[in-house]
Order: sequence, then structure tokens, then C-alpha cells
Amino acid sequence: VGLRELAPLTCAHLHLPSRHHIDKPVRCREILSAMRLRVCLLALLILYSLVVATGKCGSPLSPLAQGDKMGGGCDFQGSMGSVYEIMYNRSGIDVVLVSMLAHLEPVSQMMGGITSINSIPTSNSTSHDLPAELELGLTILRISEINSKSQTYKMHYILRWMWRDCRLLMNCDKLRVSDTNAEFNSFWRPQVRIAEREDDIEAMKVERHLLLGHGWDVYTEEHVSYFRCPWDFQDMPFDFQACTLTFLVPDEPDTTIKLLWGGLEGNELTNAEWSITQPEEWTKSYTSEMFKYGADFAYSSELVAEFHLKREPSYLMHTFVIPSLMFYLMSWVGLWIDVAAVPARAAVGVIPVLVTSNKMSALSASIPPISYPTRLSNFMMMTLMIIVVHLFEYGLIHYAARRSKALGKMMERWEQVLQDNSSTEKSKEPSWLLKIEFRIVTCIDLYVEVATRFLSPLIYAILAAVYLQA
Repeated sequence: VGLRELAPLTCAHLHLPSRHHIDKPVRCREILSAMRLRVCLLALLILYSLVVATGKCGSPLSPLAQGDKMGGGCDFQGSMGSVYEIMYNRSGIDVVLVSMLAHLEPVSQMMGGITSINSIPTSNSTSHDLPAELELGLTILRISEINSKSQTYKMHYILRWMWRDCRLLMNCDKLRVSDTNAEFNSFWRPQVRIAEREDDIEAMKVERHLLLGHGWDVYTEEHVSYFRCPWDFQDMPFDFQACTLTFLVPDEPDTTIKLLWGGLEGNELTNAEWSITQPEEWTKSYTSEMFKYGADFAYSSELVAEFHLKREPSYLMHTFVIPSLMFYLMSWVGLWIDVAAVPARAAVGVIPVLVTSNKMSALSASIPPISYPTRLSNFMMMTLMIIVVHLFEYGLIHYAARRSKALGKMMERWEQVLQDNSSTEKSKEPSWLLKIEFRIVTCIDLYVEVATRFLSPLIYAILAAVYLQA
């Protein structure tokens, strides 16, 4: 095209600057030659990109290759044999061949005018009213952003689906079709649903087909998605979570599409807070689910992969357990401070209660609202209760000390009256209730504080071992 445009140009069409006036004819010929040369080079470059870069298919694969898998081989002896023969002879450069496969050329009219292959694959099994077989290979690249509060995690993974479609027969070994190809949507691919998937990052999604000459389609999709996993927090901070991935093709009964497990592999999975089951150890299984299918019910074919998350307790121990223990010790040390030092005893009694309550609120904010206690919340509640007992005990001791002192003076005066043998004062003898009260408050003042100092850490250690035993 460029050469045709340049052919009628003459020196009269070129407006050269005045400085070229003397050698204008020579300069004109030089410019025209350079322009023609550049157009020729550009044409060669385009031709190279079309023919050399894309290239032609490699050596063809036998149409009977792997005939016992993915629904069986394509039956060249059956009613569709002549059509398959024509399909198997298709060849050419990639750009042309992709278009031929996508539009079912040159057998579109023989196939009833069908001009695309975006319907259920055709194979030996489907021609005998058996379901099309789809094999799934799963590659796990990374698991991150494990969130206990939302009960979700983020995963980077690759799904590799494989099936046989005799409409893809061609006279070459393989052909690649990326999601940037204009014909990409003309090829069938399963509309897979992962039941636990909450969200998919569309910008990270990559899809591609690898078409093999004997009719296999290896469809690969790479995703970064968020998944939900039902957490059980009862054993927190030593909890063990079981998460699943359930793959299915919605609204397709198992009589139409049958899912099969292929390989399951991946990179080493690590996380600072969680120990994750490595991909090679994930459990693979098959299941089915009843769903409404038209006016009747049908069962879907589903694949399930299960793995486990085991919490490493170090983070929660340092964040909640150790601070709670420190504030308990602070409260316990207050038991050794003189009862008369009211400001000091009040401070070491109230401050641990406030801080521990704040820590319990922080723990509740880190997990979703649940109707059952966890081992960690039980431990912190037990710590708070013992700290409150210390504070209550100080109030009791402080009252008992003051009351014992007042009643003691009363009893001393009564003893003095008895010694003086004063009949007038004898009529003011303390009542039996005051005598009992004096004995009780005196006992509290002398023994409760001492007993609490030793019993409190013993009880706390036993209960802490019960709640925090791994």
C-alpha cells in the first residue's frame, strides 16, 4: 500500500527548502529512494511477524492419542467420521487456524450451520449420551490475609481444566489462544463456581486455551480470590480450622458434565500466625448436591478440596495472655501492701481491673460475635474475676480492720468496768451480737489477707493450666 501511494510522487510534489535549490533534482531522488526503502522494510517486518513469529503448527498428533481419557477418542468410523477427517486436515498459521476452529470451518454447513464451538464439548462419550468429562488440576501459589474476624483468606491459585472436544481436531500438535485474542470467547469453557469464593480480583485474572491436535482443550485460569471458611474459636488460641473448596458447574447435572480430579500441587505455603497444610497433603473428594433442574430435580457433580489452618499461639499469648498474667501479679503484689496505705492499695486494685477489661474488649473486637466462650476468653475472664476478688478482699479487710479497732476499744472499756466493779457501768454491757461481730471482724483482719496471699496464686495457676493447656 505504501509503495502504491509513493509511486505517483515526483519531485514536483516535494517542497524543498531554499538551501536545496541548486541540487534540487539530486536531493529529490534521494528523498524518494529513502521513503521507498523505509516502506519496504516496514512491509518485511509485518510479514515476518505474521509468518515467522506466529508460525505454523508443529507435527500433528494422532487423533486416537489418549483415546481412553476425557470421554474417549473421536470416532472416525462412526456417522461423524467424514466430518472429523475434514477437521483433522485443517492447518495453517496460528491466526488463520484459530479463526477456522472458532467458527467451525470448513464444516459449518455440514454441522447444521453452526458457526461457533461455545457449547458443551463433543466427544465419543457425549455421542453415546454419556456426560462430558472435565478434569481439574489445582495449583496453589499463595495463601495470605487470613482474617479471623471476617473468617476469610486470600488465595492466589491456578485452575487447569482439561477435556476432549472433537470439534478442535486439526493437523498440528498444539495451538495457544490467550484471553486477548479476538476469538477467545468463541471457544467453550466451563462456567465454574467455587462455593466458598467471596470475591474475585478481576484485574488479576488471566485465561488461556491450549488446544491439542487430537481434540484436547487445556483451559487455564489464574485467579486471586477471597474465600470464606467457617471458623471454630472454642480452642482459641490453639484452634484448628478445617477449610474446603467446592468446585461445581452450576445448573449442569451430572448426566451432562462429570468433574474429575487431576493433580493438586503448589508452592510452599507459609504464614506468620498460621500453619497451613501444604498442597500435596490436601484431601481430594467427590460429592454431589441436589438442585432444581427445570420441572424436576437433578444432582450436580462437585469436587471438594480440604485443608487445615492451625494457629500458632505465640501472637495471642504475647498480646493477651502475658499482659493478663502481669496485671494479675500486679494485683497480687497489692495484697502485701499495708492495709492503711489506702491510695496504693486502691491503685493496684483498680488499674489491673480496668486494663484487663480493655484487653477483653480488644479480644472481642478481633473475632466475630459468637455465642460461645473460647479458651482465651475464659482465661481472661478468670483473671478479671480473681483481680476483682482481690479488690473486694481489700475492701473487706479495710472495713474489718477499722471495725475491729473500734470494737476492740469498746471491749477494753468493758473489761475496765469489770475490773472497777462499777454497777452503774455494768448495765452497758455489749450485746451478744457485738461480741460475735468482734470475733468475726478480728478473724477477718488477722487471717483472710494472709490466706489470700497464698491461695490466690495457687488457684490462679491451676485454672490457667486448665484453660491454656495446649
